[in-house]
Amino acid sequence: MQFLIETDILNDYLIHRSSQGESSMLRQALAQATCYTTMINAMELFASASDQKSRDATMNLLMVVRVLGFSARYAEPFATLGKEIEQEKKMILTQRELMILAMAKTSKLTVVTRKYFDRYHAANVVTVVRDPAEVPVVQE
Repeated sequence: MQFLIETDILNDYLIHRSSQGESSMLRQALAQATCYTTMINAMELFASASDQKSRDATMNLLMVVRVLGFSARYAEPFATLGKEIEQEKKMILTQRELMILAMAKTSKLTVVTRKYFDRYHAANVVTVVRDPAEVPVVQE
């Protein structure tokens, strides 16, 4: 099992206080699986960093998860997936949503997010969970 961690979960980790007595969602995910994120998520984190300390914390976080980039070879299959979702689900995805969902599908990753859960769940192209503990156990 592997996770694609969305920006909201990464941001929660950056502002999480260990004194709250519970582990952050990212720590829970890391304890269960290899975790990935995307260039989009990384850019969003850096864009919200207000000072050097925040930028350093973001860089340290991105050394813990693997950051997936986008290359030209993904353009056509991602566009095709977007058209399929629009036709079958009658929903319009933002380019951001499409890139995250397509990367997760291509890489066979379960998406962990709270903020985007409803949209990704409605698209129904990858497994999406609010909490890593929600991942169904697959018997082999």
